Amino acid sequence: MKHAGWKTGMIALLLTGVVGCSNSASPEAATQQAATSSQSDSSASIQQAVHTINVDEKKVEELLTQFKTQPPTKVVTVSVAITEILNELGVTPVGVPTTSSKLPVSLDNVPRIGTSHQPDLEQVAKLQPDVILGPTSIQSSVDKKFKPASLPTAYLPVDSIDELKLSTVVLGRLFKQEEKSTAFLQSIMEKEKTIIDATKGKPAPKVLFLFGSAEALMVMNENTFVGSLAHNLGASNVASDVLKQTETYVPLNMESIVAANPDVILLVAHGDPSAVTKKFEEDVKKNGAWEKLSAFKNGKMKALDYSTFGIASLVKVPAAYEELANILYNE
Repeated sequence: MKHAGWKTGMIALLLTGVVGCSNSASPEAATQQAATSSQSDSSASIQQAVHTINVDEKKVEELLTQFKTQPPTKVVTVSVAITEILNELGVTPVGVPTTSSKLPVSLDNVPRIGTSHQPDLEQVAKLQPDVILGPTSIQSSVDKKFKPASLPTAYLPVDSIDELKLSTVVLGRLFKQEEKSTAFLQSIMEKEKTIIDATKGKPAPKVLFLFGSAEALMVMNENTFVGSLAHNLGASNVASDVLKQTETYVPLNMESIVAANPDVILLVAHGDPSAVTKKFEEDVKKNGAWEKLSAFKNGKMKALDYSTFGIASLVKVPAAYEELANILYNE
């Protein structure tokens, strides 16, 4: 998602502090205050370096041009990730997706409008939204539903952690809630840095991520939620680094996987997680090729918790980082 010539915007997410002082301070107190101020400035500089997020400013502006009404007053979402971000910004949609994922309690009484892939057109139309917010990854399928009915739509990227951060910046500006978006991102980044720092200096494992249904398994590169987390943790993604996979998802090719020989194999189930996991375990038993892999020999093949990794979620990033770091470096 690199665009030549685009300017990169720097959004500094800083901790702020208030330093009180007396107008009648003595020279000794003034000297002490100056020293303290110098230390505070140094600390602030460190924090600025830590809590700075790079976003493509041109991309932010491009995404904002989708919205005819700024800010929209009636919003319907067909994305769990976007719904969660709006909640953090204090924005309550008039309609949210029907999902097995747990949405914030504050949205319990908000009407459900069907799943992300199968929204209920009639229900959405009744809500008369200013805009329907969806993820860029399913834009074509959502448009087929809403465009014929002349319902307004807008799409935001929410697959990887960087995309989630970008969309948080966009929504913060759109709804005039930049302070809340900054505070939210700052909190996430503080936890992110702590976990990433703990893995530095450790040997980087080669990890293979599989995205599966009961019918088929796909190999995921680092442009996915879990893939981006692993990348930031310093792990080597077999799809991106060894197989040079440029597409986000490609069908599983066992021969290439055996040649790559990953240290860790992790499954993200789609649909019915328990059924997918069972099917995967059966396939492993039937196909002797899996037994040749280091991941199999070292007991490093497992299904990830769907509630944490099944859907991209900025809210769940700290828990996802912690669990993934433990699997990759500690277990």
